Amino acid sequence: MMMMIKRRKFCRYIALSSACLAGALEKKLALSTTAKFSPTKSFHNWVVLYWMPYDNDLVRFGEPIIKMLTRGTQNSEVAVVVQSDYWGDKKMRRRLLVKGTTKEINIQGEDSSDVSAFSAYLDWAKENFEAKNWAIIIVGHGGRINEVSPDDHRATNQTRTWMRVDQLTNVLSNFNQGVNGRVELLFWQNCNKATLEVMYQARNCAKYTLASQLLLGAPNYYYEGFLNRLQEPSVGGREAAIAIMDSERADMYHTLTLVDNEEVKLIPEKLSRLLRLILNNNLLSVRQSELSTFRYFGEQCCDALVFLGYLSSLNKKGYLEFTEFANFLRHRVITFHKIGGEFYGTSRHNNTKLEGLCGLSLYLPETQKDTSRYSSLALYQKVDLVNLYRRIVNI
Repeated sequence: MMMMIKRRKFCRYIALSSACLAGALEKKLALSTTAKFSPTKSFHNWVVLYWMPYDNDLVRFGEPIIKMLTRGTQNSEVAVVVQSDYWGDKKMRRRLLVKGTTKEINIQGEDSSDVSAFSAYLDWAKENFEAKNWAIIIVGHGGRINEVSPDDHRATNQTRTWMRVDQLTNVLSNFNQGVNGRVELLFWQNCNKATLEVMYQARNCAKYTLASQLLLGAPNYYYEGFLNRLQEPSVGGREAAIAIMDSERADMYHTLTLVDNEEVKLIPEKLSRLLRLILNNNLLSVRQSELSTFRYFGEQCCDALVFLGYLSSLNKKGYLEFTEFANFLRHRVITFHKIGGEFYGTSRHNNTKLEGLCGLSLYLPETQKDTSRYSSLALYQKVDLVNLYRRIVNI
């Protein structure tokens, strides 16, 4: 009898333990499901994220841009978010613009040059929105090749700091992967960011990348036309970028360059073949003074095809290889090149030096010390540009 009672107690204990374990597992599964499929997510065909580092002399353009964006959302289902950092403010602001209304979202942090702040912004967006299409737009000064998003730290009296382009693109590539490759467009709304170095660094950030080879104006005026175009159901990243270009005022740009990032990924393979021929040439006759160059933030750049074409012309064997690369760049990598801008004026005399640019530039160092400045960037890891620069600088 005693053994039967003990057996009943043991069976009851096993049953209770199993029930408790099942309940705990069910609760854990429910919490996991809630976290993954949050009912609080807002669903949109397009979500456009602006990063506005205006803790500098661009601060006066911040609120006019906000007003234009707000007007652009009045008759739209598009969700626009702007995270801004204004000169003198003690912390950044995050605002959600939907249907002509503005919702302020409280955040901490004042440093818009800090990549962790940009990363936190993208994490918040992924947690709060579900979108068929995303667009990421970085506004502000461009800086050197590997600089973007300056912060003058007016509130803390520190010296200006920059976010590195490779830092930003690493974070954005992870975000794009996290939203299943749905970032359709990355727009560098910065001066002089249409370079082979920057475009290749951003190859995994979006399907298409838009940038300016030269200076851009501010505050720009494309916002309403762009957001209205996103209402059309068939619009993807290419069409969205063309809407920006077509809606922009002519005095805000010289040219704008749109690249297809699937083709951008092939640049190292195509460029390496051309560079092998160039490096076999006698480069002693190279004279940088014969090249049409332009400067920004103390750095010198040259149009990519002007530079490579000049080097290829030193040897007749390089002509066919250069022609093949030029066709690849113009017709496959560059999917749209908007010309006719009036930023530098309308007279031909003013634009003589700027005519014939292909839309993409290359960094052109001026001293041996500068030749390896960007050796850590992805393009330089794949293509032997450093060796080329060392051979032609200070000849």
